[in-house]
Amino acid sequence: MTDFPADVEAHCRRLAVQHNWSPEAEIAFRATVAWYRSLDESSEHEGLVDEGARWLREAIVVNDETVAIRQIELGSSGAAHCYSWRHLEDDAGGLTDQALDLAEPGL
Repeated sequence: MTDFPADVEAHCRRLAVQHNWSPEAEIAFRATVAWYRSLDESSEHEGLVDEGARWLREAIVVNDETVAIRQIELGSSGAAHCYSWRHLEDDAGGLTDQALDLAEPGL
C-alpha cells in the first residue's frame, strides 16, 4: 500500500483490473506515479504550449531532459483530458512518457 490519496489509489486499482496487470506491473505503475508525484511536489515548473493549442504542459528538467509533469489535451471533440501524477492515464490517453524536444516547432 502507498500513501496516495484515496482517489489516486482507486484509479490505480481500476487500471490494474481493467488491464489485468500482474502484481509486478501494478507495482511498476505505482512506482511511476510516485516518481511523477515527487517531481511535481519538489520542483519549479515551466509552462509549455504548442502553437496549435492542442496541448498545455507543465514541465521540469530532469537529468538534462524536459519532462512533462502535468498535461491537458484538447481532443477533437473539444473535450479536455487532464493528466498528472494523480491521473497518469485513462482510455483517452495519458501523460507523455517521453522527454519533450524543445527544438520541436511550436514548443
